[in-house]
Amino acid sequence: MRALPLAVASVYSPKLGERLVPALRHGAMRKTTFVIVALMLTLPLLAAAVTVTTPEGPSEVFARGELFDVLALLRLTGADVEFAAAAGSYSAGTAEHQVQFTPGGALAVVDGRLNPLPGPIRLVDGHVVAAQATVAALLAPFGWTMRVAAGAPELIRAGGGERIEVTVVRAPAGTSLVVRGTKQRPRVTASQGAVALQFVAPVTLGRPVVPEAELLGAELHDTTLTLRLAPGVEVASSYPLDDPPRFVVRLGTATPAAPVAAKGTGSLVVLDPGHGGDDQGAKGPANELEKDITVAVARATAAHLQAAGVTARLTRDGDEAVSLTDRTALANRLQASVFVSIHANASVARGAHGAETYYMSADASDPQAAQAAERENASAPADTVQLILWDLAHVANLNNSARLARSVQEKLNALQGIRDRGIRQAPFVVLTGATMPSTLVEVGFLSNAEEAARLAAHDVQDQIAAALAEGIIDFLRAPVPEASPTPAGTPTP
Repeated sequence: MRALPLAVASVYSPKLGERLVPALRHGAMRKTTFVIVALMLTLPLLAAAVTVTTPEGPSEVFARGELFDVLALLRLTGADVEFAAAAGSYSAGTAEHQVQFTPGGALAVVDGRLNPLPGPIRLVDGHVVAAQATVAALLAPFGWTMRVAAGAPELIRAGGGERIEVTVVRAPAGTSLVVRGTKQRPRVTASQGAVALQFVAPVTLGRPVVPEAELLGAELHDTTLTLRLAPGVEVASSYPLDDPPRFVVRLGTATPAAPVAAKGTGSLVVLDPGHGGDDQGAKGPANELEKDITVAVARATAAHLQAAGVTARLTRDGDEAVSLTDRTALANRLQASVFVSIHANASVARGAHGAETYYMSADASDPQAAQAAERENASAPADTVQLILWDLAHVANLNNSARLARSVQEKLNALQGIRDRGIRQAPFVVLTGATMPSTLVEVGFLSNAEEAARLAAHDVQDQIAAALAEGIIDFLRAPVPEASPTPAGTPTP
């Protein structure tokens, strides 16, 4: 760090005491003591920059004590940094990786995956700053790290990484690919005949992958491990395990995709009828069941979409149980353009009526939204619910998810002729991990006897479906807003 000014350093000089004695003897003790204390408290604030050593040469970066300017350091690695005003978050990206984070939080979304950080990211004097360990975690996806020796920080390219091994495990429940030797949660991208695991930090293969019946081979490039699958095999789900840490990719038998309409837009919409199986959801006064209404509305919505040339796929087309995480996983595997989860509402206020549309947030926008999330998350394991209570949710798709929710809500308001209930935000498990704009729609209140009877009627279900399809199509056809650059007045190096 910069050397302290001589005048400030002299506060600590042994001769200073000798010069102060006469003043103290003349009754100036309190004033002198105040000056000394004030200067001592000011010392940590005087160092406002450090010289960071990089492969391209030294560079000045804002610093405050043990905190370093995150945005400046990310730019020194070659990453482009942008600010999303609607989310209040920052995005750093290269051609291969993207990291999103929010000042005040201790989590980041790395290539679409949530990752905890060693410490919080803060805003100090107009600069986004963090401690060394947190800075290193944000730099890792781009292949860099930072070390500090004797107060001199240095940016260096990271090498090596975790040594992983891939094995095929067969069990009565099915076949899985198990990746051992890593605590990372890789981003999973499935395609026909392969699955790519994109890790946050570089990894190395401890030993070659041995081809077996379902696994034909593997290639590792930087942070991405691509596993080649046998014909007829696809990814069913993926999840991490602890003690020891490992990552599991569960395999299944490939199923044919939904039929594509003759005139397609290139968009794929995944519709998710809420609940199913033993989970019946909300129940109306005349035994109207949420699980039956949602699948009927979803089928009708799919028909309207495909009539308009938009391909649609349902997460369930019968009365089967599907886990909340598997619903989103299907949308990710299909690389859907939009994910819409369809539900029916319930409230202790029997007069409540009308549709409500939600998009993902770590915090509920109001008590009613919190109650809706708690009800719809009821079937998820407790640890899954805890996973989504983060202070950074779907940063990459937050703006587009809000646009989608608004488009759908406006059509439902017009259909039902009600005052706009407004779009809301809440932490829904079923929206967690979606890599595309996503929303959850409560099409009406089953707790309201009159509305429950309408929701059970086929003609009303078709009207709701038509409104949903129209809102989705309007969203797909609307121009996509450009990403916001770092605005004036926001932290810069």
